[in-house]
Amino acid sequence: MQNSTIEMVTFKPKAGITAQQLIDTGPAMEAFLREQPGFIYRSLSTDDDGLWHDIIYWQTQENATAAGEQFMNHSAGQALMALIEMSSTKMRHMQAKCEVLVDSPS
Repeated sequence: MQNSTIEMVTFKPKAGITAQQLIDTGPAMEAFLREQPGFIYRSLSTDDDGLWHDIIYWQTQENATAAGEQFMNHSAGQALMALIEMSSTKMRHMQAKCEVLVDSPS
């Protein structure tokens, strides 16, 4: 089995943007991601320094790259990017080396 590609984007919101405004982009992002081939999972989190982490799991690097190209022109992507301090943004792609999935409880 091929291991997943992990896409991690870190960013800071623009001045005056609230956490709720970023969270409110979730439903549109979910709809966009569910349309993308190879999408597995997404989480959006913050750390103690106010840095946000958007972590998305993809089946392959090619899936991640293709979705990234569409994201820039999609309304969901544009809405999220409008809230972000773009100079703070860093994107990384990583290959998972070991993965464990918890079975759903019965």
